[in-house]
Amino acid sequence: MRPFRAEAGAGSLPLRDPAALETRTGAPPGAGDAGGGFEPLPVVAAGIYGGVVARALLAFKNAGHTDLARPLAAALGGALLAARAGLPAGPCLLVPVPTRGRSLRRRGYDPLGLLLDGLRRRGELPAGSRLARPVGHRHPGMRAGGRSAGIPWFAAARRGGQKGLGRRGRQENVAGSMRVRRRYRGRLQGVQCLVVDDVLTTGATLAEAVRALRAEGAAVAGAVVLAATPPPSGTELAYSEFRRNRRGEG
Repeated sequence: MRPFRAEAGAGSLPLRDPAALETRTGAPPGAGDAGGGFEPLPVVAAGIYGGVVARALLAFKNAGHTDLARPLAAALGGALLAARAGLPAGPCLLVPVPTRGRSLRRRGYDPLGLLLDGLRRRGELPAGSRLARPVGHRHPGMRAGGRSAGIPWFAAARRGGQKGLGRRGRQENVAGSMRVRRRYRGRLQGVQCLVVDDVLTTGATLAEAVRALRAEGAAVAGAVVLAATPPPSGTELAYSEFRRNRRGEG
């Protein structure tokens, strides 16, 4: 597995942080984007989701194969190093996307947390980086701003993961579902962050975590995932860019 840029085709990703871009390049926000086009949050993936990678991830997440933690952590560590190398010097907070309580109870462990905690214990996180968990899930019946989601409690309780949902469904499923935990509020202003997740599909889950962090003033510079799904058929330009980045030609 070789880290590569994977944001092409993930249409639900948020915009790149203009402040982070200006810090890195010295250019004002919008420079280099003469067409005014969408510049998504950069995402570094350790590998493509498919074949052996997909089977290993599914076995690790859903079949209790925690014996796969070391090789998967090594792959994730390589992607973290690659992403960190492209950021300005200075402290960087590594923020995992939170697992749902129901998933944690079913598995008995947090797969992404297991990998990141292992890297931290072994001193294998990128230099200048610190692992923290400022983002958590809201109560299933609540949305951002503390308002009711406007759906019955029994429907909210069934609100599950992203598997099997299309782009719009994924966006709606996670919209307003995350918030910064109380003890971190007021402490993230200007803090450089990388968000970490297991699989990138549309980018909706990453976008929700980024929204919560940016609402507290964090400077989210990018994201890192273990694996990224290729763009869907019919998006030839995005797919070509995805493959080119995977081969290291970009």
